[in-house]
Amino acid sequence: MSGCDGNGNGDGECGGDDESDSGGVSGPDLSARFEANREHWERMVEPVSVADGTAEIEAFLDGESALLPVQRREVGDVTGDRLLDLQCSIGTRTLSWVRAGATVTGVDISAESVRVARELAAAAGIADDATFVRSNVYDLPEAIPEPPDRGYDTVVSNFGVLCWLPDLERWAEVVAESLAPGGTVHLAEHHPIATALSDDLGAGAGDGDCGSDSDGGISIEHPYFSTDEPVADGDTHKWTHGLGEILTALVEAGIDLRFVHEHPFSPVQRSESMVEDDQGRWRFEDHDLPLLVTVTGTRRESVADG
Repeated sequence: MSGCDGNGNGDGECGGDDESDSGGVSGPDLSARFEANREHWERMVEPVSVADGTAEIEAFLDGESALLPVQRREVGDVTGDRLLDLQCSIGTRTLSWVRAGATVTGVDISAESVRVARELAAAAGIADDATFVRSNVYDLPEAIPEPPDRGYDTVVSNFGVLCWLPDLERWAEVVAESLAPGGTVHLAEHHPIATALSDDLGAGAGDGDCGSDSDGGISIEHPYFSTDEPVADGDTHKWTHGLGEILTALVEAGIDLRFVHEHPFSPVQRSESMVEDDQGRWRFEDHDLPLLVTVTGTRRESVADG
């Protein structure tokens, strides 16, 4: 499933199918928006198969890791870990953690994404170490057939996923509830300030213009802070979340933050003004706009601890 990068790259999930209130939106309205998002990604992923291949799939089968170097570095050694990947898309990153030594469970709301992930695990010969579950992230851990008794050692979430979730507090609770005490959570996400900017955020970037000027400078086009109503984008619906809101949700759910790192590069090219560096990262040459944020935290012994 694709994420919130504007180019159809990244991972995503469409929230839930229940009728409960979330984010200030009535149950039926929210459920309809979730379903529209899910159907969108089912259509997007349906043509994908391991046999036909995509650049992403072929690179993985050729032995390349789909993880960013910063993810591997910050998460550290996962040998022997039971790892949960929330909103896992077609599983290339999930399965890259298997190659790093973990036993993984990937969760995504798209049945087509789960299908491709299972095919990919079989093709790579690592299906015994990977389980993929079709579920709304809000329904975990009940949706996982055999979750670890005390929880997962590591929970990861990739860039381009939080925009599909209206209720950050419940998302953070799911993270904490899924983790074993002392377990690690790692989030790599498009920086909220970058997602608040215009979709062609690099036009005129060298001008140093961060306002709403019409002369080609970067402009603010989307909300930064969480709003009750999602941002409509074609046939999909996305929710915005400020960095402080993301971090606070994790802390209040029982996660002790170890660090928060902001990075002036993106895993995808979001503008023609961005250039690729020697590590395959996309950045602006003339300024250090934060484009990616990574967060690492540890679950407290009791998630009820304040």
